[in-house]
Amino acid sequence: MRTVSVERIINAPLEKVWEVAGKFGESPGSSIEITVEKDGDPNSNGLGMERTIHFLKLKVKVYERLESFDPPNSFSYSVLSGAPVKSYLGKAEFSAIGDATKVKWSGTFTPKIPGLGWLIGIMSIKNINNFLDELENIK
Repeated sequence: MRTVSVERIINAPLEKVWEVAGKFGESPGSSIEITVEKDGDPNSNGLGMERTIHFLKLKVKVYERLESFDPPNSFSYSVLSGAPVKSYLGKAEFSAIGDATKVKWSGTFTPKIPGLGWLIGIMSIKNINNFLDELENIK
C-alpha cells in the first residue's frame, strides 16, 4: 500500500473554495470534465454518487464513488475503475487560514502490478495538482 499527499494554500476563503470543490458532481474548471453516472443519497449529502472524471490535459479518465462528505471540511472517494489499482481511497481536507484555504489532498492505494506504485503515485499527484490548479482560479 502506498500513500501520496499534496498540500496547497488557495488564496480564497474556505466558503468559496468549498463551494467549488465540494460539488462532487460538477467540474471545478475547464481542464476537467465530470459526468455523474449514478446519483447519490439526497438525504446524506450525495453519498454513493458515482462519477466519471476526465482530466483533459493528462488524458486520464477514472470512475469514482463519493464515500464521505463533511461540509466544508472534507470529502473522500474511492476509485472504482480507470486506474491500475486494486483499491484507491482519496481524501480532500479543507481548513481556513485567514482569508485563504489550506487544502490537504491524499490518496492511499495498492497497485495492481507490484513495483509500479511509484509511477501510479506520480500520476495521482498530477491529477490532484490538476484539480488544485483549477481551484487556484477562484476569486
